Amino acid sequence: MDLQLTKLELIEMLLNTKRETVLKKVRALLEAEQDDFSLTEEQYKVIDKRRENHLNGEGKSLTWEQVEQNALKAIS
Repeated sequence: MDLQLTKLELIEMLLNTKRETVLKKVRALLEAEQDDFSLTEEQYKVIDKRRENHLNGEGKSLTWEQVEQNALKAIS
């Protein structure tokens, strides 16, 4: 199973769903999974550095529309 492809397929399905109940179930599943989630100190340092770069205009940022387009292109 290609994990990245699976993620992109799920993103597309979420974007296309019109059922609020589906979105609520997915949210509940993801939130339950995040309860066990924690970052290492090194991971926090990487995030802080990326944030600093972003605030200084050195990081790359995308609009939501660009992210959506990139996701859709990747799965087609």
